[in-house]
Amino acid sequence: MPGAASVPIMRRSTILLAAAASLAAGLQAWAALRRPLPGRLTDLQVYQGGAGFAKDGGSLYDFVAANGAPFTYPPFAGLLMRPLTWLPFPALAWVWTVATVAVVALVAVVLARRAEVRGWAPAAVALALFASAPVSSNLRFGQVSFLLAALVLVDALRLVPERWAGVATGLAAAVKLTPLIFIPYLWFTGRRRAAVTATATFTGLGAFAWAVAPAESVRFWTAEVFEVQRLGAILNLGNSSVNGLLLRWEVGATVRTDVVPVIGLTIAVLALVRAVRADRAGHPLAAVVIMGAASLVLSPVSWTHHQIWLVLAALLVVDRAGRWWAAGVLAVLVLPLPALLADLPGGAITGDVRMLLAVAVATAVPFAATRRRTPAGAPADLAAAGGR
Repeated sequence: MPGAASVPIMRRSTILLAAAASLAAGLQAWAALRRPLPGRLTDLQVYQGGAGFAKDGGSLYDFVAANGAPFTYPPFAGLLMRPLTWLPFPALAWVWTVATVAVVALVAVVLARRAEVRGWAPAAVALALFASAPVSSNLRFGQVSFLLAALVLVDALRLVPERWAGVATGLAAAVKLTPLIFIPYLWFTGRRRAAVTATATFTGLGAFAWAVAPAESVRFWTAEVFEVQRLGAILNLGNSSVNGLLLRWEVGATVRTDVVPVIGLTIAVLALVRAVRADRAGHPLAAVVIMGAASLVLSPVSWTHHQIWLVLAALLVVDRAGRWWAAGVLAVLVLPLPALLADLPGGAITGDVRMLLAVAVATAVPFAATRRRTPAGAPADLAAAGGR
């Protein structure tokens, strides 16, 4: 029977996809862990080194790793990372890498069930993630970005009982400030209790850090948080924010100070409107991806390892685009297109293809979820959406 014959074919394709995803994960992990020690998981070295430096009486914000990178996270992150000092770095690198691979695989299973484009099996989502530059970057540098995105997804996709909703987002924001953008998203999609819980969690963890490390907290919140230059070579093409784009265009600091917040907040508001619409249409994955893309544009620095949200955009339905949308997104996020396009005529614009993709996802791409109409008589403004 045709139906019976299709089952083995499906099983073979699933096995092949799972094998490919496992191979991609293994290669990425191997490439990260085989680096010489000075260049191995360099951001993880900053986490462990900064936490150890503070534990020994130094300041988090005086610490500089062997590669010249400083500690740039809030004081609570430094406290949270102290257990990283319990292991020698080579062992910690293995534990961190295995944990990151496991979280990526777990997220792939969850997202495959929520994907709007049919045919995304868990192994296919895992393969897309492990092959992408954002996940590769997370593994190579020992970054925390994917883990924070996973925390945001816990709340956005309602993976915990509502009484706990918001805790994960607040925790993510206490470690790195960018996830704060998801608190208004929770509020305006009608999940006010979750928004309040996220705010209380973020504030409470910050207050805890202030009580334990008052000098560090004063220094961070009054000075270090404004020192964008400490975040690395922000002129680099890997910085996919509006601020990074204008820096590469050699726009002066005074103009950027005025223009970047206006552009970033405008995009964030447009994204919020679209995210509310998508959530009300029953598509929370589309909603959180739209807000995640806006966070990349709004943040003064958005490195490759922050761009997880753009990979997830491949899982969404785009009107009349079919699978071409998914293929295009993955091409941008898997292939080294920014570097290749930057060397072509017009490269000053096309080289920022990932930043342009983030702007498009946040404000313009006609996802099916954002084009559905609200039932007649239902309120359409953000205030009404927040009050449902």
